[in-house]
Order: sequence, then structure tokens, then C-alpha cells
Amino acid sequence: MSPPLLHRLRVASRRRLGPLAQLVAGCVAASSLMLASAPAQAAGSVNADAYNSLGSAPLRQDWMKSLDGATPLSRVSLPGTHDTLSIHGGSSTETQQDYGDSAATLTAQLDRGIRALDIRVRVTENQYFTVHHGVVYQNANFDDVLTRAKAFLAQHPGETVVMRLKAECPIGSSGGIGECTNDPSNVSAGVIAAIFDQYAKKYDGLFHKPSITRNSLAPTPTLSQVRGKIVLGTFGVTEKDGSASYSYGTSGFHSHLVDDWKPSDDDAKFEGVRRNVEAAIADKGNDWYVSYTSATSPLLSPSPAEWAGGYIDTTAGVTTYVAGQNIRLMNHLNSSVAPGRIGIVMMDFPGWALIQNIVDRNKGDIVKGSHQGLWLVNADKTYVNTKYGRCLVRGPEFDSSKTGGLVTQRACQSTPPVSHQWQAEQPSSFDPKGYFWIKASNGTCLTVPYNNGTPPSAGTQLFWWGCETRWFSGSQMWNIVPTKVEVAGSSRTAYAFVNQWTGLCMAVDPATATVAGGPVTQDVCPK
Repeated sequence: MSPPLLHRLRVASRRRLGPLAQLVAGCVAASSLMLASAPAQAAGSVNADAYNSLGSAPLRQDWMKSLDGATPLSRVSLPGTHDTLSIHGGSSTETQQDYGDSAATLTAQLDRGIRALDIRVRVTENQYFTVHHGVVYQNANFDDVLTRAKAFLAQHPGETVVMRLKAECPIGSSGGIGECTNDPSNVSAGVIAAIFDQYAKKYDGLFHKPSITRNSLAPTPTLSQVRGKIVLGTFGVTEKDGSASYSYGTSGFHSHLVDDWKPSDDDAKFEGVRRNVEAAIADKGNDWYVSYTSATSPLLSPSPAEWAGGYIDTTAGVTTYVAGQNIRLMNHLNSSVAPGRIGIVMMDFPGWALIQNIVDRNKGDIVKGSHQGLWLVNADKTYVNTKYGRCLVRGPEFDSSKTGGLVTQRACQSTPPVSHQWQAEQPSSFDPKGYFWIKASNGTCLTVPYNNGTPPSAGTQLFWWGCETRWFSGSQMWNIVPTKVEVAGSSRTAYAFVNQWTGLCMAVDPATATVAGGPVTQDVCPK
């Protein structure tokens, strides 16, 4: 399918883009430390980056693999597609870039990072599910969907896929305008549920089993519980007279759902998405958030493609460009919201940069390898380097006055001496601007050498010195930035300690990493 035309002459009120919200900056509390958030990475700048351009394969096939397995799935930001396989039927029906029938389009989406699906099915021959968008058969069957998803997850076992499944034809429908009918038309809710159960049995092990247990919603799983599987978000059918109902899925999946698919105008549509996205960022709990950027119009103008990609509106001889929902969201995420998860975003005709932007919201949950500039902070007040396993030590004094001395590293001990103990503290005598002292057990502070007022270079050894209390001293002020690391096969939170004055991080000197008393220096921070 070629990209839909984005020019439309319409008799309608002129619209203008609503104002973007201001960037929300801040820190989050973790244990006794205030931890600065890292900004989201900007991705994309023009409409073609956000619309109808998934990019070349393979891209983002394994992006979930590096995420912490203890992360609740509801806290992962997932790019998704609305009416995932709707590639036939003309501009009023098509919602996705066409990569082929028999669910080949699904494989293309998965290869490029899509992890949330919206599958609409019709009962055929009283025993199968075929994929539809309204009355239009999408040249794919539910077997195609599950076969391709199974193949992808087998090749990429660190990934998971969330599926919203919908019975597209209303039970008892006689086929209204745009409305499909099941085969046979009098199929019951019980039969639809039984057909689904047969698929679950046929593809045993593919689904996260608690999410496909009839009439028993699953608790939100962690990522490690569902790697290599499909998690059913929601699927339910009810008899026309309400006498029986059958439900499957995950508890609370639609607790924060925005799906205004026939909005009053473009601004109102985006405002709903914006509010839900920002609510997800603000919520530090494990609730699900699902936002649909897709829309259509009662008179089929604008079309789904035009809602997604934008169009030109001519009213009373005045031409106005109306930005699509995709570039609005991409620009908003790039410049106008705080870091953090945004939930599931279901899109029509997504572009590579919008997908990447959503994926990038998960950076805080990425498990990284060890690094000489990353430190574990233990309950016994020891700071342990993640790469070398050495403990931060208050080393020998400069002279007999004992007013200062070197900072070094040594092998950690099961019962740490006081010289191995440190603690972060925010000064109360002046405004530290969000930074911290790192204090040794004798009350002195981790310090970058003054160097006659010139910031010293990477590789300079740190020392301990009396804490400055008269003014804001950048050489003793440290930003504490968390990151997840894998230690002995499990995920831990480690910290980079970034000096306010130099912008460099506390690190073990690699050349002397195994030497007791080797220097602890400042060096380039881990990325």
C-alpha cells in the first residue's frame, strides 16, 4: 500500500495546534538518596520520522532483552499498533504500513520494535478466527498471528508481546453499516470462548497461562515471568441478552485507558493522549496505562492515515496544515515531558522515530554491565566497585595533622572497618542545589583537588578533606545517578557519583585495580 495522500479539501472550522506543556524536571527518592533523573533521548524531527515509516529490518528485535527482569510489565513503555493487521479495505479501513498478507505485516512490526498488538477476529465456520477490520477480511487468520508471534519469540526469547484481542463482530449482529457478522450469525459467546480455548491449547506454552485462564484475570507479571510469551491484556465476550459472559486477560489492563476514536477535533484528541501519557509518568505505582493515538471520523474524513500523518485543511479559501497525532506525540515526548514510563501507546501508521522514542523511555530499567565508574551501595555503608569488586577506602593521611588524605581502594572485608564506610548526606548549612556530600566515617568529605581553581583532568586521584560549610563548594558536591547492573546473575541498582565541578565520575584506576591502596580517581562517566 502506498502512503495515503495527506491533502484534503474540507469545509470545517480551522484548527491550531495546542500549546505544549513545559518540561517537568525533578529527582526521585531512593533509599536515603535523592537521585537525579536522566532526560529522555530525542528521536526524530520531521513528519516522516513519526508516520508510515517503520524503517528497515532488523531493527529493535531484542530491545527488551536488556531490561531488568524484576520490572512489572505494566511499567514497561511499549510501542503498539491499533488494528495491527488492517492493511486492506481502502483509506477508511487501513491503519498500518503493508508488509504482506498472512500476518507478514506482524513480523515486520515485531522486527522493528512493536510489542503491543490489537487483533480483531471474526468467527468463521463456527471453529476458526479470521482477522477483520469491520467487514473487511485482512487476508490473515488467527493461526497466522500466533505462528508468526511464536517464531519471533523463539528467535528472540528475551522479548514479550502484549495482545489485546477483540471479537470484531457483535454477537447477534445482522450486519449493520460497516459491521461484520460471524459465521454462523447466531454464534454464541460460549462458542467464541471455546474457540479461543482451542487456540490456547494448540499453541500450548505460547501464552502467559494466567492471562488465558477463563474468568480469572491474571495479576500483572514481571518481565522475567513472561519473556518469550504473549501476555493477553484483555479478551471478553458476552451474550447479546447478557445471560453469560466470558473474560480473559490481565487485571487492571484498561484501568487507565484513553481511546477516543471519534474525537471532536485534532486538538481534543491529542489532549486526551497527552494527559494519559503524563499521568503514567507521574504514577510511581504499577497501574497499566494504554493510550490510543488512532482516530477516524463519522464521514471518513479525515481518514485514519490523515489523523496519524496530518493533512491540509482548506476552509473559506484559507489553507491550514493540521499536524497529525504521530508527530505531535513524537515532538511532545522529545521536548516537553519528564523522563519515565508512558505505558502502552497504540498507533496507526507509526514511524521509526516515534517507536524509538517510546522504547527509549525504558532506559531507567536497562541492566548494564560492570564499570569502573559504577558503585554498589550496601547496607553496611560500603561502596563496592561493580567492575573490580573493590571497596572505597579512606586512605592514608597527608601528614601528621590528619586533616586530609588520599582516597583508595582495597579488597572488601566481611566486617568492614570504619575506613571502608561512607554515607551520602545533603548539607543543611547551605543550599546544595540537589547535590550531596559523600562523607567518610570520620566526618570528612570526598573531594576533588582544588588545582588552583582549574578543574583537574580525568585520572586525578581524589582525597578526603574537611567538609566545606561556608559556601557552595563544587569540588565536594556529587550528583548521584542510579543505573541497574547485573551482579552475580541478579539485578542490582548501582550508582555513578558525578562531581558538580568537573562533571567526571568517581572511578577505580584500571592500572592499579588489583593493588591494595590503588588510587580512586575521577574519570569519564559511564554511558
